[in-house]
Amino acid sequence: MIKVAKNKSHIDFSAYKTVFCDSLQALEWAYKRGLHKSAIIKTSAPAMLWGKKKNIHNIEARWTTDELVKFQGTIQKLTEDVFDTSLGVSGVERELALAISKYSYNFQKFLYKAACLDESDFIEPRLFIYVDGKTGSADNMMNSPWDKLLSINPLFSMVNYTLKHDRWNVLNTQGVSSQKRFQVAGYETIIYRMAVKIMKILPDFIFTKEILMPNENELNIEIASSLALHGVKISKIQLGCLSNVENAVLGKTFAALDNAVSTIMQKRVGQWLVPSSVELAMGLFKQGLKEEFKKFMLLESGWEKSIAKSVATKRKLVVLANAPGNIRGRSLSSVCRKNNIPLVSSQHGITIEISKATSMLHVGYDNSVADVIFSYNSKTVEIEKKTYFAKSKHYVVGMPMRLIRMKNVQIIDKSSPPIVYISLNLYHKGFSLSQKTDYKKAREEQDIITNVLNKLPHKVRYKTYPEDSRRYADQDPVLSDVMDSDNIILFDKKTDMRYLVSEHRILVTTCATSTLGWPVMSKKPVIFINQKYNFPLTDDAYVSMSKGIFVFNDDEKYFHKKLKDFLSQPIDEIERLWQEKKNAREDMIKEYFSAYTNDAGKRASKIILKQCF
Repeated sequence: MIKVAKNKSHIDFSAYKTVFCDSLQALEWAYKRGLHKSAIIKTSAPAMLWGKKKNIHNIEARWTTDELVKFQGTIQKLTEDVFDTSLGVSGVERELALAISKYSYNFQKFLYKAACLDESDFIEPRLFIYVDGKTGSADNMMNSPWDKLLSINPLFSMVNYTLKHDRWNVLNTQGVSSQKRFQVAGYETIIYRMAVKIMKILPDFIFTKEILMPNENELNIEIASSLALHGVKISKIQLGCLSNVENAVLGKTFAALDNAVSTIMQKRVGQWLVPSSVELAMGLFKQGLKEEFKKFMLLESGWEKSIAKSVATKRKLVVLANAPGNIRGRSLSSVCRKNNIPLVSSQHGITIEISKATSMLHVGYDNSVADVIFSYNSKTVEIEKKTYFAKSKHYVVGMPMRLIRMKNVQIIDKSSPPIVYISLNLYHKGFSLSQKTDYKKAREEQDIITNVLNKLPHKVRYKTYPEDSRRYADQDPVLSDVMDSDNIILFDKKTDMRYLVSEHRILVTTCATSTLGWPVMSKKPVIFINQKYNFPLTDDAYVSMSKGIFVFNDDEKYFHKKLKDFLSQPIDEIERLWQEKKNAREDMIKEYFSAYTNDAGKRASKIILKQCF
């Protein structure tokens, strides 16, 4: 068992020459309590590093782009090796092997942070200022795991600081009219919500078929809505009561699994860490592996309880799940297989078909778990079928109507800026699919603000990413440049971009993620910034999208000037150039976004009725 350093209430701050801290407010608090201004502060927080003070060091400095490319480049093979090895252990079935493989992927977050430490961090006095405060929908993510990683240092201490005058909002629809929400959600959502409520109180004997839904996404809602109109009972399910993870019993299977998988991880850990931290890191890995194994067992038991009533009715059952490529979904998949219940999933946004960054996360794809998957387009199917963990049967049904309806949301709010910059500047506090550190991402975002947006003759709305789970305690430092600009208006409310598309004429964004679907389907001019080392387009997608929308590469010479000059044109001219791409854009949308222009939910529901029940 790894011992975590205990929080100390009485600290002699003046005794520490090196401190780990990710909050400006917490640092000022420490200075007032005796910490010397000359003490070295190790941090990854962009706000801490922004002033370029000599004593504030970027703890992620070792992670150059080349190093990150090297680190990430071997992860896909690692997950495949762990999966194969796990599956070779007696008593380990496919779903558990996938969960262990995904755990090995998640452990790279610890490994990334541990690789930031040097030998002196394990033998010299070190202080970690842990920050508490409002965090959003997740647990506290504002702190790196220095308390665990430095626990073997006898001269390590941790002190807790609670943020003052703290505020944090989560994603909401405040300020969005009911009319606009209905315009996006559509009648299918109303039918679905009503069906769930009404069918819950109707007598069981009425129904011969039932859809069990542990969670939702846009397409699943439309599928369930259509199935409800065909007399299929729609039921939400939640995990049954779970025992404490500590009560789960380990046996010979886990011992063999631990030995086999740890041998693989030992080699990787030794490649990236200083000698003093290798044993500790492996201890953390083994401890987490044990917890993951126990959690899987308990989740299986919980899902069994949650579906027991439906199984007892002898009705024909199908589970319709969103994003089951995690431990909850894998344990549910195991229960479904043992009860002969098809597990069906549907695509929950475009990413796989356009993003080069997701290749190392194949073990997290839905098609590693689901029996049937409904996809928006054929390109997604083409890519997923080639992945190492593929097992699903695929059907292409098109995008949900929520996205298709974007083309009808054409009402322009003349009081809003004609151009909106949809920022995807989301920090990850370490390892992610990006090949840039948080500080590097912040500086490059600043360059776009100061070298492009700030110099346009048009008014621009800067729409921040609606971050639900808080990463850093301090305000994003790039927002200072936004607020100092004469022509940029900051929009930092936690409102989803789908509700704001109608207010602008030109949509500018970056990063090949699901967010791109909303602008592209709006039929309004989209300018996409393709970042070479931050969620770039795949080579094939780049060719198609360069023809269908306006694409600018951030690694090209004079990138900022080219983008500025383009956006400085009259808005009417940009819209005229956009119309010239209409035919190419229709081909692009059909291949990379939606194969059909309507009825995805109805199309999928017919397949379920015919193939799954």
